[in-house]
Amino acid sequence: MEKLKKNGSQIKSNKTSRTSLSKSTMTETTESIAADSSRADTISKSSSRRDSFFLIDRRISEEESQRRYSWLQKTRLSIASTRNQARLIHEVKFPDTFGGLYSAKYSPRGDLIATGFGTGAIQIRNGENGEFRTTLRSGLDTSLPVMCCRFNPFYDNIFYASSACGNIFLCMTDTNVFSRFIQEPNNEINTIDVSLDGKFIVSGGKDAALRLYDAQTAKLIHTYGRNEADLTDENDNYHRMRIFSAKFHHIYENLIITGGWDDTLRIWDRRVDSGSIKVMKGPHICGDAIDIRDTKIITGSWVVRGSLQLWDMTTAKLIETIVPENRPTSLDGEFIYAVQYFDGDPYGEHVLAGGSGTGALEVINIKDKKVVGNFEVSKAIMTIDSNRSSIIFGGMESVLRLADFS
Repeated sequence: MEKLKKNGSQIKSNKTSRTSLSKSTMTETTESIAADSSRADTISKSSSRRDSFFLIDRRISEEESQRRYSWLQKTRLSIASTRNQARLIHEVKFPDTFGGLYSAKYSPRGDLIATGFGTGAIQIRNGENGEFRTTLRSGLDTSLPVMCCRFNPFYDNIFYASSACGNIFLCMTDTNVFSRFIQEPNNEINTIDVSLDGKFIVSGGKDAALRLYDAQTAKLIHTYGRNEADLTDENDNYHRMRIFSAKFHHIYENLIITGGWDDTLRIWDRRVDSGSIKVMKGPHICGDAIDIRDTKIITGSWVVRGSLQLWDMTTAKLIETIVPENRPTSLDGEFIYAVQYFDGDPYGEHVLAGGSGTGALEVINIKDKKVVGNFEVSKAIMTIDSNRSSIIFGGMESVLRLADFS
């Protein structure tokens, strides 16, 4: 009987519960409909606010875009205005079969230009307009490039041209005659220079040895090079890899500065036979990318960024890495092949730089850290020179360009 009472109570309770649940469900449904309606209104208002927000955001973006565009325009105009200071005077084209221009050098008086090409050709050109005057050595498809040309500072009718075939040629501008002057078998001579008094020639190349010659007799005076047995010697005083740039100091004629693939900048004294007297680690030199002004050395490295550096010759330390503030950022990097102090600036505040990354010959004020002259090119620049306010440059494009910066 008690079980029946309990069952009856449970049945009654269940009915009551179902009735209550039904009412509750109806109430929840009504509330849900009301809530959905309210939510729809809220969503509609939210959507309206969101649309309004996006419109504001879009206006901000347009303003930001306009600001950035204006900044780019100012930068471009700034660069364009500096080009007025650096004027392109002549563009002299030569055949594509010449294989590019590897070296171009003014004579001491600036009336002639010695040029060396990828096919091994050596030419003399007019210093004012770059026009062809005569060919001293014809190029061949099988010949190796003439890597470097240097006039004798004391005898301005003589210049020397070094080749990747291992020869240094003696060239006479008054008689238009050339001859093989020095031979370095199994070597590629990437760089040469002549001392200020015209008495000595220095060469450097593939075998990492620095050689000093008598400029009158072609006699080898000394070879600064390491032995194969010394390759593990960490304290050695010689280059370990190819030399690409060698320069006599323009005041202290016994000093020579060199650089190459081993990421070292070295100072040599021709009176000291035991090797370099100072070493600066860092510059990755791949071309004619060392120059000296008093005690300051400028270097251009074939690296992505931070390629232009100023060094103190007396302390053998880096002064600073020069990054022009107004140079546009490029994904192509910098990769400098050639750098030189601008001859028209007696204070050494302007340098010329070019390579395969910046896409231009740049005139850079290293004091203000700004590009103050810019000449766009489509291929790598391999050679640069200046005489007073005149500038010549060229490379893998089949054109020699003459400019003026004043």
